[in-house]
Amino acid sequence: MPAPGYLCADLALINGKVITVDGEDSLAEAVAIKGERFQRVGSTVQVMETVGESTEVHDLGGLTMLPGLIDSHMHPGGSWGAYLIRGVECGPDFTSVEVMLEAVRRKASETPGGNWILGYRMDDVRMGRYPTLKELDEAAPRNPLYIQRRDGHNGVANSLALRLSGVTRDTPDPPHGRIERDAEGNPTGLLREAAKDLVYHRLPPYTEDELYRGLQMVYDECVRLGLTSIHASMVSPVEFRAMQRLRREGGLKVRTAVHLSGRDPGMVEGAIAMGLTTPFGDEWLKVTEAEWVFDTSTSGRTAAYYEPYVGEPGNTGMLLYDQEDIERRVWEAHEAGIRVGLDGVGDRGIDRALDAIEKALKRKPRPDHRHRIEHCCYVTPSIQDRLLVLEVIDASATGFLHDLGDAYLTNRGAEAMRYMWPHRTLIDRGIHAPGHSDASICTPNPWYGIYGMVTRRTSGGQTLYQPETVTPLEAIRAYSIDGAYAAWEESIKGSVEEGKLADLVVVDRDPLSIDPEDLKNVKTLLTVVGGRIAYRA
Repeated sequence: MPAPGYLCADLALINGKVITVDGEDSLAEAVAIKGERFQRVGSTVQVMETVGESTEVHDLGGLTMLPGLIDSHMHPGGSWGAYLIRGVECGPDFTSVEVMLEAVRRKASETPGGNWILGYRMDDVRMGRYPTLKELDEAAPRNPLYIQRRDGHNGVANSLALRLSGVTRDTPDPPHGRIERDAEGNPTGLLREAAKDLVYHRLPPYTEDELYRGLQMVYDECVRLGLTSIHASMVSPVEFRAMQRLRREGGLKVRTAVHLSGRDPGMVEGAIAMGLTTPFGDEWLKVTEAEWVFDTSTSGRTAAYYEPYVGEPGNTGMLLYDQEDIERRVWEAHEAGIRVGLDGVGDRGIDRALDAIEKALKRKPRPDHRHRIEHCCYVTPSIQDRLLVLEVIDASATGFLHDLGDAYLTNRGAEAMRYMWPHRTLIDRGIHAPGHSDASICTPNPWYGIYGMVTRRTSGGQTLYQPETVTPLEAIRAYSIDGAYAAWEESIKGSVEEGKLADLVVVDRDPLSIDPEDLKNVKTLLTVVGGRIAYRA
C-alpha cells in the first residue's frame, strides 16, 4: 500500500547502483527524496513504498548514483567567472606561443585602442616557453596587455602595460616578487608573484555585475560536472556581494563555502570587528574561513622548498608574507573564532604555515578548529606528523596531479614525487585530505582529480610514484564526505543517507568497476541539488 499523500516522496530514483559513501561504504539500489532531504535509501522495493501519485519517479536502469561531488578549493568568481566575461583564453592546451598569440591578436582586433586586454590560463610548460616582449607588443600594439599564467602567480605584460604601470629598468623588485630582466637590465615582460600585481592591479577592477554574470556561468558548468558544493577561495568583497545577490534571487545553483580574502584590505579585519565566527551562514552560502595566499607555485618555480629547483641551484622559491606578519594575522583570526586557511605548496611553505597555526593553538587551544593548509602538495613524513598532531586539514590539490604533474616532475625531479599528494599514506594515517581543482587553474572536472588519485598519471602520460595510488571509492570520498568535513558539514551532506541534504549525481558508468583509465571519461547524466534537478544531460 502506498504511503499517504503527505508522506509520499517528491522524487524517487530506483533500479540503480547507489554508492552511498556512508560509514560502511554500503551500496543501495534506490533513494526517495522529500523536500530537500533523503527520505529513504535502500532497495527499490523499499523506496517504492514512499511513492504516491505526485511522486516523480526515475528508473535508472542500472546506472550509478553517488553523492553530489564537492570541490574543496576553487576560484569561481575573480579568477574564473570574471575571466569568462572579460578575458581571452590563452591556454592551457595551446602547444605553441604562436597559437596563443593568434588568440590575442583576434582579441586585440575587436578591442578599442587603449583598452586593457586580459589573457588567462597561459601554460609556458605546455608551450615550451614564455612569449617575448617583442611578440607581445606585436600581438597587441594598441592595447595594454597582461596575460596571467594558469597558476595565477606569474604573468607577462607588453610594453604599453609596463609603461602604464610605471615598470621600468629602474623599478626595484617589490617585496615577495621579481621583475625578470634581460642582460641590460630591462624588463622582459615576465613578472613573478608580487611583481605581477604592479600590472595586474592596474586593470579596471571587476564590477559586481561582471562577477554576477560570470558566477552564473561557472555554477552552470559545476552542475554539469556533478559538483553540488564548492569551497570558494579568496572571495573578495565585490564577489561576495554577487554571491549574496544570487542567493537572494534563488540563483545560487551550487552550495558555496566562502573563504574570506586576506588579500583584500579590511575584509578579514571587518569580520573580526563584527564578531563573526566560522562557520556562519546557511546551507547554500556560508563563510567558513579566512584565507591567505602564503606560498606560491611549483609549476611556476616560485613555491617555497628547502631544496632548490631542478636546474636552478639558487632558487628555493619565495613566500608572500614575512613570518611575523603571517603569524599575527593567523593569531588575530584564530583568537576571534575564525578558521584560517594558509596556502602551502612546498615543504618549507607548509612548515612555515604550520608554525603560524601551531603558535596560535598554543596561545589559545581550540577543539575542532579545522584549520587548513590549502593545496598542501609536498607532504613529507615530518609534515604528516605535524598535520596529525595539530589536527590540521590537508586541503589537497589533487587536480594538480593530472593537469600540472608534468611541470612538477620537471621542476622538482622524480624522487620528490614520492611525497607529492601522497594520498595512500594520508588515508592510511587518518589525515583528513579533501580534494580540489583550484579551478580555473586546473579543470573543474572532478573526475580528472579522481583519475589522478587512482592512477597517479599526468596529462602527459607519466606516472608519479605509483605506490601512492588509491581506490576509486577512496578518491570519491575525497570529493564527497571529506569535502563536507572540511566545512563542518559532514552531518548534513557528503553521503547518501536518510535525513541528509539530497545532493546527488547520476553518471554514465560505474566508477568502481571500470578500467581506471576510463575514470576521466565519466559523464554526468543527472545532478540533483536539494532535491531539485539542477542538470539533466
